[in-house]
Amino acid sequence: MFPARPLPIFVQLLAGMFLIAVLAIALTNLFNFRVTSELVLNRTADSTQESVEQLSAKIDVLLKQYDQASQMIVFDERVQQALRRSAGEGPADPLELRRFMATKIRHISPDILIHLFDRAGNAYSSNESLQFFWRSYDEMSSVTWYGKMERMDGHMLWVYGPAWRDGEIPAIIGGRKLKDPTRLDTLGEQYVVVPVEKINRIIGEIGHRVERKVQVMDSSGNIVYSTEPREIGTAADQGLFAKFGGSAQPFFEWTTREEQQRMFVAHAISEYSGWTTIAYFKPEAVYSDASRLWLHVLLTMAAGIAIALVLVAYFTWTLTQPIRELADGLDRIGRGGIRKIHKPFASREISRLYATYNSMVQQLEEVVERLSEQQISAQRAELVALKAQFRPHFLYNSLNLIYWTIEDGRPEEAQEMTLALSELLRYSVRPSGELVALGEDLAQLDRYLLLQRWRYGNRFTISIEVEEGLERWRVIRLMLQPLVENAFRHGLEQTSVPDWHIRLRIRAENGTMLCTVEDNGVGLTPEALQQLEERIRSGAGTLENGGGIGLSNLHRQIQAYFGPSYGLRLAPSPLGGLAVILTMPLYDAELPWAPTTQQGGDDIA
Repeated sequence: MFPARPLPIFVQLLAGMFLIAVLAIALTNLFNFRVTSELVLNRTADSTQESVEQLSAKIDVLLKQYDQASQMIVFDERVQQALRRSAGEGPADPLELRRFMATKIRHISPDILIHLFDRAGNAYSSNESLQFFWRSYDEMSSVTWYGKMERMDGHMLWVYGPAWRDGEIPAIIGGRKLKDPTRLDTLGEQYVVVPVEKINRIIGEIGHRVERKVQVMDSSGNIVYSTEPREIGTAADQGLFAKFGGSAQPFFEWTTREEQQRMFVAHAISEYSGWTTIAYFKPEAVYSDASRLWLHVLLTMAAGIAIALVLVAYFTWTLTQPIRELADGLDRIGRGGIRKIHKPFASREISRLYATYNSMVQQLEEVVERLSEQQISAQRAELVALKAQFRPHFLYNSLNLIYWTIEDGRPEEAQEMTLALSELLRYSVRPSGELVALGEDLAQLDRYLLLQRWRYGNRFTISIEVEEGLERWRVIRLMLQPLVENAFRHGLEQTSVPDWHIRLRIRAENGTMLCTVEDNGVGLTPEALQQLEERIRSGAGTLENGGGIGLSNLHRQIQAYFGPSYGLRLAPSPLGGLAVILTMPLYDAELPWAPTTQQGGDDIA
């Protein structure tokens, strides 16, 4: 049985990329549709809730105006005297009282009614065309909301109720108990009657984006107003009324009692009247824009899939054809037909692939040349290091210091300095190409600092901060001493500052070891700093008089080991002097290392 022939890469890429394009287009459009639908619903909810709150606030303003106007009338001294006289001296003159109230109410709204009952049950009305529905005090006291009005202690209770104007009409009724302001005893009752049609104008002023139904419900659950007139005066849905009395969200979904339709509901409850303003709107009214968007989404998906098929076929061909030609070229190499391929390509990656193929031999030559240069640089650096491991002045000063210590009769200190200097020399003459643990180079720095401490005493302080765990990583031998020695030689010894300070910080960052040495010495101007950095990079930045391993040698040695991306950089130090920043890769963490106990650097603060 013959093995199945593999599909060409063109077919595989065409099928895979087309499937990915179709899925991406479909998922993107579906996601956009869903997000847009949610945004439409949220925007509609916000705007509807805002309009409901505005409507509730405007109704409150209207009711408060009627409340205040009625208070001005009933607390007028003439009305108060008439009510007191009716209690003790017989009823007041109804014609005079009606004329007074009609005159006052005319300035507010001529089509509302002020109706009074005194304690004897006598009635006084401000309007003949609009009449109070209940004719006597006894009829009024039997109304269901009458007890609630009594418990409101003189505050106005607003409810739905009937009125009479050439027949029964729906009205808004406000009622309160009237009390004597001085003796606080009850003088009678006041009722304000407003036709429901007064609310029509307010509701018409509130704009809306979607078709909706509006209801206004009083605190007893009766519908005071509705955009469907047949509902005015009927009891509201008790389930919905109970939900408003609980912890209902301002915007929620509800199924209507009569039509059993799913509706979105926005509501606002008045703190003044206790009325609830409600707006109902159908989901299809909200999602009408989203439905039109869905049609556009389907059309966009179809067009996108067709365009994706054409583009995928084209780009797949432009990708696979150069690969096929490159495979033919590699096949010719196997037969000894090595030649470069020079053709323009639309894809940058394919162009790079061919450029890599054409430059393969040249890159190998450059690698060999670079390795040779690195080996030569390492040998040169080793020769320089072996010839000038120490500055002559440092060695001279150290020996001179040991001599005068012996002359002062301190042989123990002289022995310690001699041992430290011998260890310093022994470490320095080891082969320069050897890598050591960072902890070992720190121990060498301690010995150097011990000699400097005996020389300068407490004139200088040094702080050393090494990130935990870095002591076992490999570094170039004699990496730290030249940096600190440079700070003493060219920074601190040239300054007049009485207190010298050096700060050494070593840390790891993104696979690179950063070693920074700063001092508070004389520092350099920006021009001098730039010139010295250029001399270090060009190989002309060794220290004067041929003394010591210069910064330039250290820079070249690091680049010989690790490449041109690493080396030394110079910058002004926040301490006031110069900051030398050394970078090298984190290298060979498995090197065994055990710390060596030395006196000097660790206790220098």
